[in-house]
Amino acid sequence: MKLIAACSCLIISFMALSEEVPSVKNELPRADVLQSQVNTMMQGTASWLDAIGRNDSDDNSNDRASAKGYLQLSWLPRTADLDDVDVNFKVSLHLPQWNERFALVIDNDDDEEEHLLDYESNHIQDNQDGVNVAFQYIKQLNQKWQVKNRVGFSRSQVYLRSEIQFNWRVQQVDLSLQPRLDYFLQDGWEPSIKTVAAYQLEKSYVSLSASWQKTQTESNTRRKIGFYHIKSMGQNQLLVSGVQYNKSNDADDIPNENYFISIRYRNLLYKSWMYFEIEPFVEFNQANNFRAEVGGVFRLISYYGR
Repeated sequence: MKLIAACSCLIISFMALSEEVPSVKNELPRADVLQSQVNTMMQGTASWLDAIGRNDSDDNSNDRASAKGYLQLSWLPRTADLDDVDVNFKVSLHLPQWNERFALVIDNDDDEEEHLLDYESNHIQDNQDGVNVAFQYIKQLNQKWQVKNRVGFSRSQVYLRSEIQFNWRVQQVDLSLQPRLDYFLQDGWEPSIKTVAAYQLEKSYVSLSASWQKTQTESNTRRKIGFYHIKSMGQNQLLVSGVQYNKSNDADDIPNENYFISIRYRNLLYKSWMYFEIEPFVEFNQANNFRAEVGGVFRLISYYGR
């Protein structure tokens, strides 16, 4: 049933790219109308929320509220399961009247902040049906230091988060270090740390990333290590190949290891706001006695906002 729903959404999306209403000569394609309506709705919501925090002295402010986000539809067929689909979204509302560094973030991806890189593939099957809401405050101390604080609702509980990001450069290597401390009302403390080292090549660059996380509800720590090669093939094309090691815990708190090898191709599908991605992969999972499992990820991503 999930597969049928996903295919239907993909077919409708592709049909909308070229469908036009013939009654009006300059009528926009239906896909543009839908994207424009979503964008207008989000910008209006941001302006309405921002107006709540407005003071009379801020009437002449040039900094306006704004919204940006994406909607991602994914199909993840693999050797043992051809019926795995996923829908992810994220909305970020910039509210300058509250504070120029203040934003409201809404998404449905619990693990987004734990990804090693924007290029990391979320290939692990999970059932994240809840919506996360958080108020975020970012303080840019200088070009190298940034502090990010959050209070929000995720995993059916209230949580607090504080994170510091350090960026620096040693010769031709860009380094990043992000220690983070979370506190969940029911699950307790969750310290973590993430680090990235990127080296620029002539027409591409390589990246070595690692993360560590400890939760009070799990007896074992979570670890990730990833090595990626990122190559831009044009203004709107990207090719990412990578190898990733992941040590996590299953539902019974038993450690589980897996190795993931993939190549991801990304290209612009329509105008400047709709992309598609194709990512074949091979996975070796401890739960399957490290037998090779072949699969692929097909994504359709629509962006909006400013």
